[in-house]
This record gives sequence, structure tokens and C-alpha cells, in this order.
Amino acid sequence: MMQQCKKVIALMLFVIMIFSLAGCGREEINDGKAAMPMSAQEMENLNYEDVVTKLHIAGFTNVCSEPMNDLLIGLFNKDGEVEDVSVNGEKGFKKDQRFDINTYIIVRYHSFPGSKEASESVKPDEEQVYADTSDGMTEIPICSDDIKELTVEKVEDILTQAGFINIKKEPLGDLVIGLFHSEGEIKEVTIGGDLKYSKGDRFYPDVKIVIRYHSYS
Repeated sequence: MMQQCKKVIALMLFVIMIFSLAGCGREEINDGKAAMPMSAQEMENLNYEDVVTKLHIAGFTNVCSEPMNDLLIGLFNKDGEVEDVSVNGEKGFKKDQRFDINTYIIVRYHSFPGSKEASESVKPDEEQVYADTSDGMTEIPICSDDIKELTVEKVEDILTQAGFINIKKEPLGDLVIGLFHSEGEIKEVTIGGDLKYSKGDRFYPDVKIVIRYHSYS
């Protein structure tokens, strides 16, 4: 009987240890770095906007998209199809590999001549994440459609780093059981009252930005 009790106790201790280790494995690492959501190879041939969004969601703040303007009829490659992604000039990174959140990332993609020019972004050795402009205006680093995929905190962080200073977070208090939406899920982000804007659109730093998100009352 005593032997059986010892076995039960040993089994319970083993189970507790397993759950404790699993909990430690899920603990968020807060070291100023972010993990790559995909490997460099997995990003190839995807749409560049999807890749940029995934990188932003992962936590990277200094992502630049660069059109190649190499297409004539789009027979072998599609408009917007990723050619390669480089991190500080390196193209061989792996999924879950960690880099500083402000690491300089370039997403090169196939495009027809006359496509928009590469997104402005500072070089890795410069202090700021986004380039300053001579007319006092600041560029939006992400479009209105992609911004809804991020968390409230991530949107506020991206916009603040871009240079915007008049950001208001507005909880809707519309959740009861969170069946259709989750706490903190973004409903809309308006910039100067506008719901639609593109990456690279320019506004003054003090333009009113309102982040409306689902929340419990």
C-alpha cells in the first residue's frame, strides 16, 4: 500500500513539473527583439503587402517595401509577388529567428514600371526608425486595411514611433461574451476623421488619430 502511495505521489510531482515547464515555455520574452514569423524562403512568392503585415504583427517596426519595376506582361511573376526579403542585408534568416524590433528589413517585390517608389525608411545606422520630412509632415507607415490586423498597443507603438503625437484610444464597451470579437480587437482607426488611407500618406504629427477597439463594458 505504501509503495502504491509513493508511485501516485511521484506521478503527481512529475505532472506538476511538466505543466510548470510548459508555462515557462509560453512566457513572453521581453528583450527588445521579435521573432521572424516565417523563413526567408517561405516569404518568397507571397504578396508583399501580406509579408509586410506579418512582419508588423510580429513586432518589427522598420519595414521597407521596394518595387523592382521589372515586369512587362507579368507572365512569369505576378505584380506584388515577393522576390526576396533581407534583414540588415542578410537573406538567409529562419522562422522564429530573433532580431531587434527596429532591424532594417527590405521586402523586394516584382512590379510593373511606374509602380510606386520604395517606401521611405531610415538606414540601419540612423537613430530614428522613420525618416524626417522637410515640410513638417509625417508618413503613415501602414495602410488602413492592414492596421486592423494589429493589437491596440502595437498600433499605438507604430504610430508613436512614426512621429504622431495626438493618439486617442477609444474602447467601445460592446462585448458581452466575446463570441464574435475579442478584447482589444481593433474596429477602426481614423486619421483626421478619415477611415481610408494608404501607407506613405502624409499628415502633420499632431493630426487627431482615434483607435476604436472592442472591449467589455
